[in-house]
Amino acid sequence: MNESRERVVITVLGANKPGILAGITRIVADANVNVDDVSQKVMQDLFALMMVTDFSKANCTLEEFQALMQKGADDLKVRIFVQHEDVFKFMHRV
Repeated sequence: MNESRERVVITVLGANKPGILAGITRIVADANVNVDDVSQKVMQDLFALMMVTDFSKANCTLEEFQALMQKGADDLKVRIFVQHEDVFKFMHRV
């Protein structure tokens, strides 16, 4: 594994509808953040997504990225949580 990676975990929850994944990945791509792994599940009308990204070459700060993702969440009417991997692991004791 490349030691220079700075991983950020993105979690998305909401009502399922077309365009959620496209909207999220557009924000990620525009910030020059690379998707390392993604898992998506639709259960009846509920949408859940977890994405692990490499933030090391991002063209913005983590705080700016979180703000961009929050705007995306508002536009898509979903909840989005963006956490540095270290914070995620500590909070969830992975």
